[in-house]
Amino acid sequence: MSSNEKNPQIVILGGGTGGVIVANLLGRKAKKLADITLVSKKENVFYEPDLIYRLFDKKETKKQYRPLNKVVNKNVTILTEEVVHLDPKKQVVQFKSGTDISYDWLVIATGAQYDYESVPGYAGEAHHFYNEEATLKLRDALANFEGGNIVTGVSDLPYKCPIAPIEVTFMLYHYFKRRKMLEQVNIHYLSPLGGAFSIDQASEKFEKQFDKKGIELHEFFNTEEIFPDKKVVSSLEGDEVNYDLLILVPPHKGATYIEDRELANEQGWILVDKERMQSTAYPNIFAVGDTTELPISKAGSTAHYQAKVASKNILRLIKEGKLNAKYNGHAQCFVMMGLSSAMVLDFTYTRPPLRLGYIPNRIFYYIKKYFSRFYFRGVLSGRV
Repeated sequence: MSSNEKNPQIVILGGGTGGVIVANLLGRKAKKLADITLVSKKENVFYEPDLIYRLFDKKETKKQYRPLNKVVNKNVTILTEEVVHLDPKKQVVQFKSGTDISYDWLVIATGAQYDYESVPGYAGEAHHFYNEEATLKLRDALANFEGGNIVTGVSDLPYKCPIAPIEVTFMLYHYFKRRKMLEQVNIHYLSPLGGAFSIDQASEKFEKQFDKKGIELHEFFNTEEIFPDKKVVSSLEGDEVNYDLLILVPPHKGATYIEDRELANEQGWILVDKERMQSTAYPNIFAVGDTTELPISKAGSTAHYQAKVASKNILRLIKEGKLNAKYNGHAQCFVMMGLSSAMVLDFTYTRPPLRLGYIPNRIFYYIKKYFSRFYFRGVLSGRV
Protein backbone atom coordinates (compact mmCIF):
# COMPACT_ATOMS: atom_id res chain seq x y z
CA MET A 1 0.00 0.00 0.00
CA SER A 2 1.48 3.32 -0.95
CA SER A 3 1.07 6.64 0.80
CA ASN A 4 -1.53 9.09 -0.48
CA GLU A 5 0.31 12.07 -1.96
CA LYS A 6 -2.33 14.52 -0.74
CA ASN A 7 -2.84 13.45 2.84
CA PRO A 8 -0.33 12.06 5.34
CA GLN A 9 -0.96 8.46 6.38
CA ILE A 10 -1.61 7.79 10.07
CA VAL A 11 -1.35 4.12 10.98
CA ILE A 12 -2.41 2.84 14.41
CA LEU A 13 -1.23 -0.62 15.47
CA GLY A 14 -3.49 -2.30 18.03
CA GLY A 15 -7.23 -2.59 18.52
CA GLY A 16 -7.33 -2.37 22.31
CA THR A 17 -8.17 0.58 24.54
CA GLY A 18 -5.32 2.88 23.52
CA GLY A 19 -5.46 2.15 19.80
CA VAL A 20 -9.24 2.54 19.54
CA ILE A 21 -9.27 5.83 21.46
CA VAL A 22 -6.52 7.28 19.24
CA ALA A 23 -8.41 6.10 16.15
CA ASN A 24 -11.66 7.69 17.29
CA LEU A 25 -10.09 11.00 18.30
CA LEU A 26 -8.17 11.36 15.05
CA GLY A 27 -11.10 10.01 13.04
CA ARG A 28 -13.16 12.96 14.23
CA LYS A 29 -10.54 15.68 14.40
CA ALA A 30 -8.12 14.81 11.60
CA LYS A 31 -10.47 13.36 8.99
CA LYS A 32 -9.73 16.16 6.51
CA LEU A 33 -6.04 16.33 7.32
CA ALA A 34 -4.96 12.68 7.08
CA ASP A 35 -5.94 9.17 6.05
CA ILE A 36 -6.25 7.01 9.17
CA THR A 37 -5.89 3.23 9.39
CA LEU A 38 -6.32 1.03 12.45
CA VAL A 39 -4.57 -2.35 12.28
CA SER A 40 -5.68 -5.16 14.60
CA LYS A 41 -5.20 -8.91 14.40
CA LYS A 42 -8.61 -9.33 16.06
CA GLU A 43 -11.99 -8.22 14.81
CA ASN A 44 -13.27 -7.43 18.31
CA VAL A 45 -12.25 -5.30 21.25
CA PHE A 46 -12.38 -7.20 24.54
CA TYR A 47 -12.97 -5.77 28.03
CA GLU A 48 -10.39 -7.65 30.09
CA PRO A 49 -11.05 -6.18 33.58
CA ASP A 50 -14.26 -8.21 33.92
CA LEU A 51 -12.33 -11.48 33.73
CA ILE A 52 -11.76 -11.44 37.49
CA TYR A 53 -15.55 -11.62 37.98
CA ARG A 54 -15.82 -14.62 35.66
CA LEU A 55 -13.64 -16.56 38.13
CA PHE A 56 -16.38 -16.43 40.74
CA ASP A 57 -19.63 -16.45 38.77
CA LYS A 58 -21.15 -18.63 36.06
CA LYS A 59 -21.58 -15.95 33.42
CA GLU A 60 -20.30 -16.17 29.86
CA THR A 61 -17.75 -13.77 28.40
CA LYS A 62 -19.65 -12.78 25.26
CA LYS A 63 -20.79 -9.44 26.73
CA GLN A 64 -17.13 -8.45 27.11
CA TYR A 65 -16.75 -8.29 23.31
CA ARG A 66 -17.67 -5.61 20.80
CA PRO A 67 -16.91 -5.67 17.06
CA LEU A 68 -14.29 -3.08 16.16
CA ASN A 69 -16.41 -1.75 13.35
CA LYS A 70 -19.11 -0.90 15.90
CA VAL A 71 -16.84 1.17 18.17
CA VAL A 72 -14.41 2.77 15.69
CA ASN A 73 -15.16 6.03 13.89
CA LYS A 74 -16.40 5.61 10.31
CA ASN A 75 -13.59 7.83 9.02
CA VAL A 76 -11.04 5.18 10.05
CA THR A 77 -10.12 2.24 7.82
CA ILE A 78 -9.84 -1.03 9.77
CA LEU A 79 -7.38 -3.70 8.66
CA THR A 80 -7.51 -7.17 10.23
CA GLU A 81 -3.83 -8.07 10.05
CA GLU A 82 -1.09 -9.37 12.32
CA VAL A 83 2.10 -7.30 12.42
CA VAL A 84 5.32 -9.27 11.95
CA HIS A 85 7.87 -6.53 11.33
CA LEU A 86 8.28 -2.78 11.63
CA ASP A 87 10.97 -0.82 9.80
CA PRO A 88 10.99 2.67 11.35
CA LYS A 89 13.63 3.93 8.92
CA LYS A 90 11.67 2.96 5.80
CA GLN A 91 8.38 3.72 7.60
CA VAL A 92 6.83 0.41 6.62
CA VAL A 93 4.82 -2.14 8.62
CA GLN A 94 4.79 -5.73 7.33
CA PHE A 95 1.94 -8.18 7.97
CA LYS A 96 1.77 -11.94 8.36
CA SER A 97 -0.39 -12.08 5.22
CA GLY A 98 2.59 -10.90 3.15
CA THR A 99 1.23 -7.40 2.57
CA ASP A 100 2.48 -4.18 4.11
CA ILE A 101 1.53 -0.57 4.74
CA SER A 102 3.59 2.61 4.75
CA TYR A 103 2.99 5.50 7.11
CA ASP A 104 3.87 9.10 7.80
CA TRP A 105 2.75 8.92 11.43
CA LEU A 106 2.62 5.74 13.48
CA VAL A 107 0.98 4.95 16.82
CA ILE A 108 2.00 1.69 18.50
CA ALA A 109 -0.63 0.32 20.88
CA THR A 110 -0.16 -3.44 20.58
CA GLY A 111 0.02 -4.02 24.32
CA ALA A 112 2.01 -6.67 26.16
CA GLN A 113 2.64 -10.29 25.20
CA TYR A 114 2.82 -13.30 27.53
CA ASP A 115 6.16 -15.06 27.77
CA TYR A 116 5.23 -18.39 29.37
CA GLU A 117 8.49 -20.09 28.41
CA SER A 118 10.67 -17.67 30.38
CA VAL A 119 9.71 -19.45 33.62
CA PRO A 120 10.44 -23.21 33.34
CA GLY A 121 7.41 -25.24 34.37
CA TYR A 122 4.90 -22.38 34.02
CA ALA A 123 3.16 -23.61 30.88
CA GLY A 124 0.61 -26.27 31.70
CA GLU A 125 0.99 -25.96 35.47
CA ALA A 126 0.33 -22.38 36.59
CA HIS A 127 -3.12 -20.85 36.26
CA HIS A 128 -3.85 -17.21 35.50
CA PHE A 129 -6.77 -14.91 34.62
CA TYR A 130 -5.25 -12.71 31.91
CA ASN A 131 -7.20 -14.12 28.98
CA GLU A 132 -10.54 -15.80 28.46
CA GLU A 133 -9.35 -19.39 28.06
CA ALA A 134 -7.12 -19.32 31.15
CA THR A 135 -9.82 -17.64 33.24
CA LEU A 136 -12.45 -20.27 32.49
CA LYS A 137 -9.94 -23.04 33.15
CA LEU A 138 -9.11 -21.51 36.53
CA ARG A 139 -12.81 -21.10 37.34
CA ASP A 140 -13.24 -24.86 36.96
CA ALA A 141 -10.16 -25.52 39.09
CA LEU A 142 -11.49 -23.30 41.88
CA ALA A 143 -14.92 -24.94 41.79
CA ASN A 144 -13.27 -28.36 42.23
CA PHE A 145 -10.68 -27.30 44.80
CA GLU A 146 -11.04 -29.25 48.02
CA GLY A 147 -8.41 -27.56 50.16
CA GLY A 148 -4.69 -26.98 50.63
CA ASN A 149 -2.23 -24.25 49.67
CA ILE A 150 -3.34 -21.69 47.10
CA VAL A 151 -0.36 -19.67 45.94
CA THR A 152 -1.13 -16.46 44.08
CA GLY A 153 0.97 -13.52 42.98
CA VAL A 154 3.32 -12.19 40.33
CA SER A 155 5.95 -14.17 38.45
CA ASP A 156 7.98 -11.27 37.07
CA LEU A 157 8.09 -7.52 36.42
CA PRO A 158 6.69 -5.60 34.61
CA TYR A 159 3.14 -6.84 34.05
CA LYS A 160 -0.15 -5.25 33.09
CA CYS A 161 -2.99 -4.40 35.47
CA PRO A 162 -0.69 -4.38 38.53
CA ILE A 163 -3.56 -4.41 41.02
CA ALA A 164 -5.32 -7.49 39.57
CA PRO A 165 -3.41 -10.25 41.44
CA ILE A 166 -4.05 -8.51 44.76
CA GLU A 167 -7.73 -8.12 43.90
CA VAL A 168 -8.06 -11.79 43.04
CA THR A 169 -6.31 -12.76 46.28
CA PHE A 170 -8.87 -10.83 48.36
CA MET A 171 -11.70 -12.21 46.23
CA LEU A 172 -10.40 -15.76 46.76
CA TYR A 173 -10.54 -15.27 50.51
CA HIS A 174 -14.20 -14.20 50.40
CA TYR A 175 -15.02 -16.88 47.84
CA PHE A 176 -13.84 -19.64 50.17
CA LYS A 177 -15.39 -17.88 53.15
CA ARG A 178 -18.77 -18.09 51.42
CA ARG A 179 -18.11 -21.78 50.77
CA LYS A 180 -17.18 -22.19 54.45
CA MET A 181 -13.78 -23.56 53.49
CA LEU A 182 -11.38 -21.10 55.12
CA GLU A 183 -10.16 -23.73 57.57
CA GLN A 184 -9.14 -25.98 54.68
CA VAL A 185 -7.45 -23.26 52.59
CA ASN A 186 -4.12 -21.47 53.09
CA ILE A 187 -3.50 -18.49 50.81
CA HIS A 188 0.01 -17.29 49.97
CA TYR A 189 0.93 -14.21 47.94
CA LEU A 190 4.24 -14.01 46.03
CA SER A 191 5.58 -10.51 45.40
CA PRO A 192 8.81 -9.65 43.58
CA LEU A 193 8.78 -6.35 45.50
CA GLY A 194 9.67 -5.51 49.08
CA GLY A 195 5.95 -5.35 49.85
CA ALA A 196 2.57 -6.26 48.42
CA PHE A 197 2.45 -3.35 45.96
CA SER A 198 4.66 -0.74 44.31
CA ILE A 199 3.00 2.26 46.01
CA ASP A 200 4.02 2.32 49.68
CA GLN A 201 0.81 3.85 51.05
CA ALA A 202 -1.35 1.32 49.19
CA SER A 203 0.96 -1.56 50.06
CA GLU A 204 0.55 -0.78 53.76
CA LYS A 205 -3.24 -1.01 53.44
CA PHE A 206 -3.08 -4.28 51.54
CA GLU A 207 -0.61 -5.84 53.95
CA LYS A 208 -2.84 -5.02 56.93
CA GLN A 209 -5.68 -6.84 55.18
CA PHE A 210 -3.37 -9.77 54.42
CA ASP A 211 -2.50 -10.02 58.13
CA LYS A 212 -6.14 -9.73 59.15
CA LYS A 213 -7.20 -12.49 56.77
CA GLY A 214 -4.25 -14.78 57.41
CA ILE A 215 -2.83 -14.41 53.90
CA GLU A 216 0.92 -15.02 53.98
CA LEU A 217 2.99 -12.49 52.02
CA HIS A 218 6.32 -13.62 50.52
CA GLU A 219 8.37 -10.53 49.68
CA PHE A 220 11.26 -10.35 47.18
CA PHE A 221 10.05 -13.54 45.53
CA ASN A 222 11.16 -13.42 41.88
CA THR A 223 9.94 -16.67 40.36
CA GLU A 224 12.72 -18.76 38.83
CA GLU A 225 11.16 -22.18 38.23
CA ILE A 226 8.07 -24.26 38.87
CA PHE A 227 8.40 -27.97 39.67
CA PRO A 228 5.09 -29.70 38.83
CA ASP A 229 6.20 -33.09 40.18
CA LYS A 230 6.97 -31.65 43.64
CA LYS A 231 4.29 -28.91 43.52
CA VAL A 232 6.93 -26.34 44.41
CA VAL A 233 7.65 -22.86 43.05
CA SER A 234 11.16 -21.50 43.60
CA SER A 235 12.60 -17.98 43.49
CA LEU A 236 15.85 -16.45 42.26
CA GLU A 237 16.49 -15.57 45.91
CA GLY A 238 16.53 -19.27 46.84
CA ASP A 239 13.12 -19.54 48.53
CA GLU A 240 10.56 -22.26 47.87
CA VAL A 241 6.79 -22.40 48.41
CA ASN A 242 4.62 -25.51 48.18
CA TYR A 243 1.28 -25.25 46.39
CA ASP A 244 -1.77 -27.31 45.63
CA LEU A 245 -3.16 -24.67 43.27
CA LEU A 246 -0.84 -22.13 41.65
CA ILE A 247 -2.22 -18.83 40.29
CA LEU A 248 0.56 -16.62 38.92
CA VAL A 249 0.49 -13.60 36.64
CA PRO A 250 2.42 -14.81 33.57
CA PRO A 251 5.73 -13.22 32.59
CA HIS A 252 5.28 -10.35 30.13
CA LYS A 253 7.28 -8.99 27.23
CA GLY A 254 6.85 -6.17 24.76
CA ALA A 255 6.53 -6.09 20.99
CA THR A 256 8.16 -9.08 19.30
CA TYR A 257 8.08 -7.52 15.82
CA ILE A 258 10.53 -4.69 16.61
CA GLU A 259 14.23 -5.31 16.12
CA ASP A 260 15.32 -1.66 16.18
CA ARG A 261 16.91 -1.15 19.61
CA GLU A 262 16.58 2.63 19.34
CA LEU A 263 12.80 2.21 19.15
CA ALA A 264 12.40 -0.54 21.77
CA ASN A 265 14.58 -2.14 24.42
CA GLU A 266 15.59 -5.82 24.43
CA GLN A 267 12.31 -6.81 26.09
CA GLY A 268 10.33 -5.10 23.31
CA TRP A 269 9.03 -2.16 25.37
CA ILE A 270 8.80 1.04 23.31
CA LEU A 271 11.04 3.89 24.44
CA VAL A 272 9.02 7.11 24.63
CA ASP A 273 9.14 10.51 26.27
CA LYS A 274 7.10 10.08 29.47
CA GLU A 275 5.10 13.27 28.86
CA ARG A 276 4.77 13.51 25.07
CA MET A 277 4.28 9.76 24.35
CA GLN A 278 6.63 10.31 21.41
CA SER A 279 9.42 7.91 20.49
CA THR A 280 12.78 9.08 21.79
CA ALA A 281 14.38 8.00 18.50
CA TYR A 282 11.72 8.59 15.81
CA PRO A 283 9.64 11.81 16.05
CA ASN A 284 6.90 10.45 13.79
CA ILE A 285 6.21 7.46 16.08
CA PHE A 286 4.11 7.51 19.24
CA ALA A 287 3.24 4.69 21.63
CA VAL A 288 0.52 4.33 24.27
CA GLY A 289 -0.63 1.77 26.81
CA ASP A 290 1.02 -1.44 27.95
CA THR A 291 3.59 -1.46 25.15
CA THR A 292 5.62 1.45 26.55
CA GLU A 293 8.51 1.19 29.03
CA LEU A 294 7.23 4.09 31.14
CA PRO A 295 7.51 3.83 34.96
CA ILE A 296 3.74 3.82 35.38
CA SER A 297 1.04 1.17 35.73
CA LYS A 298 0.32 -0.85 32.62
CA ALA A 299 -3.43 -0.37 32.92
CA GLY A 300 -6.43 0.58 30.82
CA SER A 301 -6.71 3.97 32.50
CA THR A 302 -3.14 4.92 31.59
CA ALA A 303 -3.76 3.86 27.98
CA HIS A 304 -6.89 6.04 28.06
CA TYR A 305 -5.08 9.17 29.21
CA GLN A 306 -1.98 8.54 27.08
CA ALA A 307 -4.09 8.07 23.95
CA LYS A 308 -5.57 11.53 24.37
CA VAL A 309 -2.12 13.08 24.67
CA ALA A 310 -0.70 11.22 21.67
CA SER A 311 -3.71 12.16 19.54
CA LYS A 312 -3.46 15.84 20.43
CA ASN A 313 0.26 15.91 19.70
CA ILE A 314 -0.07 14.22 16.31
CA LEU A 315 -2.87 16.58 15.34
CA ARG A 316 -0.85 19.61 16.42
CA LEU A 317 2.25 18.37 14.57
CA ILE A 318 0.26 17.94 11.36
CA LYS A 319 -1.31 21.39 11.69
CA GLU A 320 1.53 23.47 13.13
CA GLY A 321 4.63 21.32 13.30
CA LYS A 322 4.83 21.32 17.11
CA LEU A 323 3.39 19.47 20.10
CA ASN A 324 1.75 20.84 23.20
CA ALA A 325 0.00 18.08 25.15
CA LYS A 326 1.63 16.39 28.14
CA TYR A 327 0.82 13.22 30.05
CA ASN A 328 1.26 13.62 33.82
CA GLY A 329 1.30 9.93 34.71
CA HIS A 330 -2.38 9.86 35.68
CA ALA A 331 -3.70 6.40 36.53
CA GLN A 332 -6.92 5.34 38.20
CA CYS A 333 -7.53 1.81 39.45
CA PHE A 334 -10.59 0.48 41.25
CA VAL A 335 -9.48 -2.29 43.60
CA MET A 336 -11.75 -5.15 44.60
CA MET A 337 -11.21 -5.82 48.32
CA GLY A 338 -13.45 -8.87 48.30
CA LEU A 339 -16.56 -9.90 46.42
CA SER A 340 -18.67 -6.90 47.45
CA SER A 341 -16.46 -3.87 48.24
CA ALA A 342 -13.72 -1.88 46.52
CA MET A 343 -11.45 1.11 46.91
CA VAL A 344 -9.81 3.35 44.32
CA LEU A 345 -6.22 4.41 43.64
CA ASP A 346 -5.91 7.69 41.73
CA PHE A 347 -2.38 9.02 41.25
CA THR A 348 0.13 10.68 38.89
CA TYR A 349 3.90 10.75 38.43
CA THR A 350 4.20 13.21 41.32
CA ARG A 351 0.99 12.79 43.37
CA PRO A 352 0.35 9.73 45.57
CA PRO A 353 -3.14 8.15 45.68
CA LEU A 354 -5.90 10.23 47.26
CA ARG A 355 -6.63 9.25 50.87
CA LEU A 356 -10.38 9.05 50.31
CA GLY A 357 -9.82 6.20 47.87
CA TYR A 358 -8.42 3.98 50.63
CA ILE A 359 -11.86 3.55 52.23
CA PRO A 360 -13.42 0.31 50.88
CA ASN A 361 -17.11 0.74 50.11
CA ARG A 362 -19.98 -0.44 47.97
CA ILE A 363 -19.98 2.69 45.78
CA PHE A 364 -16.53 1.98 44.37
CA TYR A 365 -17.58 -1.66 44.02
CA TYR A 366 -20.58 -0.80 41.84
CA ILE A 367 -18.54 1.64 39.73
CA LYS A 368 -16.00 -1.06 38.95
CA LYS A 369 -18.56 -3.84 38.58
CA TYR A 370 -20.57 -2.00 35.92
CA PHE A 371 -17.85 0.11 34.33
CA SER A 372 -17.86 -2.03 31.16
CA ARG A 373 -21.08 -0.34 30.04
CA PHE A 374 -19.41 3.07 30.27
CA TYR A 375 -16.23 1.69 28.69
CA PHE A 376 -17.87 0.67 25.41
CA ARG A 377 -20.18 3.66 25.19
CA GLY A 378 -17.96 6.42 26.54
CA VAL A 379 -14.29 5.66 27.14
CA LEU A 380 -13.52 4.14 23.74
CA SER A 381 -15.03 7.15 21.98
CA GLY A 382 -12.34 9.39 23.48
CA ARG A 383 -14.97 11.92 24.51
CA VAL A 384 -14.38 11.31 28.22
